[in-house]
Amino acid sequence: MNSVKKDLAIIFGLFILIVALLAFGQGLTSLGFVKDEGGQTQTPERQKGFVDVGIKTLNVNAKVASKPSDRKKGLSNLNSLPLGEGMLFVFENKSTYSFWMKDMKFAIDIIWIDESKRVVDLAVNVPPEPGRDEDELTMY
Repeated sequence: MNSVKKDLAIIFGLFILIVALLAFGQGLTSLGFVKDEGGQTQTPERQKGFVDVGIKTLNVNAKVASKPSDRKKGLSNLNSLPLGEGMLFVFENKSTYSFWMKDMKFAIDIIWIDESKRVVDLAVNVPPEPGRDEDELTMY
């Protein structure tokens, strides 16, 4: 039971990252989350395309999705998401963006954050929708 709660808490934190960039828009890029050499930590073994993101006491290794094709694919076709990992969606323009569960195999939490880095909305435990056509998928 505690393991399930821990997993859900980590998934929730991971998707804080995703939604953060949705709300921040043009003024926010992944560079704002990357920790630099000036006393901040970015390990040399960090995989290309990943950034360390800290939200309160949660630290996540997030894959950056900044190209439209990467954002469209998102976390689809993965069987699971390792603890401490997530995806950070980066958009070119400030706007309201939505997400779907196309080809997802597990539930996720999605969190939207505004320009002031405040959580403005969240969708908890969003279930996958197997077998649905793109035009039938719920948009969050």
